[in-house]
Amino acid sequence: MDHRRPTWLLEPCPAWCTREHVEDDHPEDRYHSSEASVVPAIATDEDRLPPSASADAVELIVGMTRPVGELIEWVTIEPSLSRQPRLTLTRESAQRLLDALAEQLALTAR
Repeated sequence: MDHRRPTWLLEPCPAWCTREHVEDDHPEDRYHSSEASVVPAIATDEDRLPPSASADAVELIVGMTRPVGELIEWVTIEPSLSRQPRLTLTRESAQRLLDALAEQLALTAR
């Protein structure tokens, strides 16, 4: 990464930011982002039961982002296939989701 800062970047990058910021970044492309995590998953977008009848393998891309000049950090979870929706949560909402997932998964361990 080039460690020269563009003139428009007036704040330090968060510790998790791995994005290379350059002088000619379009204003809409001026954001901090983490290196994405890739999670292999089996998922469905069907509401019917049993869902396994319409399940497919998918890669979920999980990352952290924050627009330059803003305070709110966002966690994105999106399938690698563009036909499926993205989930974008505040950091705090993502933590609540993580807690709820742990709670639900603990039910199967009983």
